[in-house]
Amino acid sequence: MLPAAVMIRRSMQLELLRRRRPLSEAIVVKGRTVVLRDQRPLHQGNMFLPRGYAFEDFVESLNERVFFWPGKADRPISHGLRHFERYRNDKPVILRVQSMTLIGANPSVEPTYCYYNSGSPRCSRGNKSPRGPDTFLCAHQFSRRASQVVEVTFKGEITMPPGVQFGYQPSGPWQSLL
Repeated sequence: MLPAAVMIRRSMQLELLRRRRPLSEAIVVKGRTVVLRDQRPLHQGNMFLPRGYAFEDFVESLNERVFFWPGKADRPISHGLRHFERYRNDKPVILRVQSMTLIGANPSVEPTYCYYNSGSPRCSRGNKSPRGPDTFLCAHQFSRRASQVVEVTFKGEITMPPGVQFGYQPSGPWQSLL
């Protein structure tokens, strides 16, 4: 599975690497059309960025990653369900994979964790949402409980292991992908 940044580089549309996508964007990669999901909920005005870290740096960081919503066997967490509802009319395909199987299939790509929806910053009680190079943390840096993980990400290309399933609803029914 490829992150958006790899596909953007292969399409030679490098201006898309660091620019927020207000709409979904079709690009051509090796003769095939790929649609990159919009980044509409990503509002710079809702973000607190550390000194020396630009909004464009964060956009590129998002584009460098493959994202997964954690969940239980029967459904993703509420953030994943809301994401599905947002794009329901686009008829997305949902992949379901066991975390440890995915991590085991990618020993050279360390998973990182985020305790909020990184691409949808909100202001809370007048405070902007922090974003920056510490948004995604490896396991030994993540000081919260496993139940507080909102996103699991991998920076770079990953291999999907045997046993991955796909479906058209967050609750299935599920079919084998590989």
